[in-house]
Parts: sequence; structure tokens; C-alpha cells
Amino acid sequence: MEDIKVKIDAPNLISFTFCDKLPEDFVVDSFPLLHDADLYYNYGDIESTFGPLSKFITKLCNVKLLKISGAYFKILKLPKVMSTSFPTFHNLIRLEVYDIRYLQRKTLLNFLDFSPNLESLVINQVEFSGKAKENTLTFDKVPHCLVCLKSFKIRKFNGYPKELEMVKFVLKHARVLEMVIMETSYTVENYMGVHNKKKNLKAKEEALNEKIRRQLGMSPWASTGCVIQFSSS
Repeated sequence: MEDIKVKIDAPNLISFTFCDKLPEDFVVDSFPLLHDADLYYNYGDIESTFGPLSKFITKLCNVKLLKISGAYFKILKLPKVMSTSFPTFHNLIRLEVYDIRYLQRKTLLNFLDFSPNLESLVINQVEFSGKAKENTLTFDKVPHCLVCLKSFKIRKFNGYPKELEMVKFVLKHARVLEMVIMETSYTVENYMGVHNKKKNLKAKEEALNEKIRRQLGMSPWASTGCVIQFSSS
């Protein structure tokens, strides 16, 4: 979409989907009635579109349901983007992140601090690349949205320590949390036969699920009524 100028003037727009690279000349007005937005970006060099992306995402502050690619958090972690001028997403009640790299988790939770009324958070996949430090997930302050968060779901969950670290963080601070769902994608050894593979997969899933339950049970929970659920992807 090079050398293209795009201007959107749609004050009555209620749904918006954009799955491409934003052109430099991308001008939009506010969307006061916007209900849901779906933004997917997977083009690698996202920093080159810093200007239009950072300005565009601020125009979505009225949205109630937001799906967003983890690549956007490369922009949000850059200096001055999430400053005091960043808007608050007061209406946002459900956030779904397509995928997010392990090292972008803190930026995600910083973004949640601008979503004070969020009730549902879904992460489709946590990707691991590069060298991840072994330090725990810590913040100067806990994202305010965890006060009202009711459900947290991770898809393609493998039970890695860094995945569990994020679940533990939510459990520790989400005071009205009702449910944590982990959609597992455990694998079994290739040498097993088809029958044995299915049988052993079920046994392995149950054993790993129980192990994870015990690990989470040893961590502090802010909500006494929270339920842990597992499902197979």
C-alpha cells in the first residue's frame, strides 16, 4: 500500500477490521460509536510505521471489543507512545491478542493499565524467541483493570514456566476473577502408534493438568471463587 492516501470519516462506524500495513498518509477521525475492532499486523518491520500506527490506535479508544496482533506492542513499548497523552480505553471490556512474544508481556500489561474496565482477556499464543531473562514478572504498580477482570484465557498453552508466570500474576492480583482457561496443545512422542498415541496423550494431558493445578494452588489467589479449567485445542 505504498504511495496511497487513505482518509476515513465515519462517525457512525460500529465495526472495523484492518489486516494490512498502514500507509504513511492514513488519516482517521474518531469513532465514537465503535463497538469492535480487529487489527492484525504481521509484516516484521513494524517500527517503520511508528507514526501512523501510534496515531491510529489512539482513535480506537471507544471500542468495546478489541482483537489485536501482538506486533502492535512493538510500537507501544517505544518511548513516549504510552505516555500520559495515551488515551484511556474506558469502554473496552474484552481484549483478544492474536499472539505475543514472551518479551512483550510487560508491554501488554502496561497497556491494560489504560483499560480500567476490562472483564475478559484472551491470549491466543505466547511465542518464545531469543533469550528470555529468568527474572519474574514485576511492575511498579498493578494494572488497574485486574480489579474488574473476570476471565483470563490462554490458547495453545504448553505449560512452560513463563506461561505459568503470567497466569500466577493474574491470579495474584485479579480480585473478582471467576475463571482461568488454559487451552492446551501438549504433544506426544512420534514413535507411538495411533492407538497408543491417543491413549497416552489423554494420560499425559491429565497428569500435566494436575501438576499445573498443584503449582497454581501454591501461589496466592486474590479471588477465592476462581475456577481453573483446561480444554484441548
